[in-house]
Amino acid sequence: MLHPNVLLAKLVFLPASLLARQAWTPGPGTVLQRSPGAAVESTSISLALELDRAILILKRGLKEKWGTRDQYLTAFERTPSTDHTGRPVADAKKYIECAIGAHLRTHQLWDEGPPIEVEVHRTIVEFTKRRNEAEQGKAAELPPPPCATTAPRKVAVSAGVAAAMLKTNIAPVYPAEALKDHVSGMVVLHATISTEGRVEALAVISGPASLRQAVMDAIRQWTYRPYLLDNKPVQVETTINVVFPPNS
Repeated sequence: MLHPNVLLAKLVFLPASLLARQAWTPGPGTVLQRSPGAAVESTSISLALELDRAILILKRGLKEKWGTRDQYLTAFERTPSTDHTGRPVADAKKYIECAIGAHLRTHQLWDEGPPIEVEVHRTIVEFTKRRNEAEQGKAAELPPPPCATTAPRKVAVSAGVAAAMLKTNIAPVYPAEALKDHVSGMVVLHATISTEGRVEALAVISGPASLRQAVMDAIRQWTYRPYLLDNKPVQVETTINVVFPPNS
């Protein structure tokens, strides 16, 4: 069995492009931040470093089939709070930790949202984009950490209002067995729509059992226009009704 220090060393292996930076000079527009009791911290450099560490952990979790958000957060918490020169990265690390927690949601009991693997893939894509921006010096300052922001407001709207917000509507595929058995009827679902208009939680309320999975597979691909309240996008809870007509 490998010593824990060996495992940690493997976990935080970084690209040569980052490790090669022996000397560092602040570039134009770079903002320096101070962590309590720590030395000056470079926003762009430390953010790029922490994003690289997070991406490695996310990929490791996918490979090892981690099933919970806590596994990803625990692994990231164990990474060093300094870079290879000893410079602190506490601010950037806190930001990325918040971002991981915000992206990998803890589903509610009724929630049949996307598997954690899907959410991890989405997070890797976003972190890679943000890392590239940081390396190009575009991350002059850290955005507000997701976990430090006020929880998004959530409103309930009728099925009719939600239908009017619909942008992308993927029709469900009629299951062959249900079609053969002449199964028809309405499937009613409870849905949560994100501030970006993505279906992020879905659960069946009622409807023929043989039609439910087909409906959920289709609706997870639907997209909506954000619902605005006081000119700000908010989460929406609603019901979605899908009717399978009688067939002969």
